[in-house]
Amino acid sequence: MPTRRSPLALTVALLALLASPHAGARTLPEIRAAGVLRVATPGDIPSFTLDNAGQYAGFEVDLVRLLAADLGVRVSFETVPIDGLLTRLQEDRADVAISALGITRTRENRTDFTAPTACAGVSLLSLDPRLNRHTDLVGKTIGVSAGSIMQAYAQKLPFEKRVNVYATSNDLMFAVLSRAVDATFVYSVMEPGLKKTFPKANIHLGPELWSVPTGIMLREDNDSTRLALNAGLGRVMQGGAYAALSQKYFGKDVRCKS
Repeated sequence: MPTRRSPLALTVALLALLASPHAGARTLPEIRAAGVLRVATPGDIPSFTLDNAGQYAGFEVDLVRLLAADLGVRVSFETVPIDGLLTRLQEDRADVAISALGITRTRENRTDFTAPTACAGVSLLSLDPRLNRHTDLVGKTIGVSAGSIMQAYAQKLPFEKRVNVYATSNDLMFAVLSRAVDATFVYSVMEPGLKKTFPKANIHLGPELWSVPTGIMLREDNDSTRLALNAGLGRVMQGGAYAALSQKYFGKDVRCKS
């Protein structure tokens, strides 16, 4: 004979189901009904996203505000470490994530992205002008941010080296500046922002080694929001707003060339 569950037990089970990280992401109508787009970001990537005591600024910050306005909602930012962004999305505690996030096959196996918001070249950053290419790092110590595409790249370099992983980009930069590591990899368009943030450091960036499309990250099941953001991104790019933001933060147009 089947066992009957009490109303209290059924309520507890229902609440647990609703709280599950596998519960569906908020749909676009739900986001519009709430009137707010929840954005997670580490806030530590100069010129892209910066959190200064709760005041958020940068290219992606301004861009996502434009896209939210296109949706008819405001933006709520939360500072989250880069290796915690995916969890925030999966647990539906954020609708989107930004942090100059490279769109890669590995990431797209676990999450989704908007159309590219920029294409950024990757360069070697160090205090030693003799370090310009990955082949200059044989026997060196390379610093990377946890969960970044640079971490996977550095660890796969086919020669002897040491890879130190840091929790935040700020920790990584201080490791470079204190010479705890010999070099790291950054987007070359970050150079003006980095030199402004660390004006006394003799930061050197080598030539661009490869280019990465970056985008806004969402959960895989958040199609309605992704499609709406893509439509808004298209309108922003067709008008003058995107070019103005790109010029303001990078001094050039960083959109991907077709």
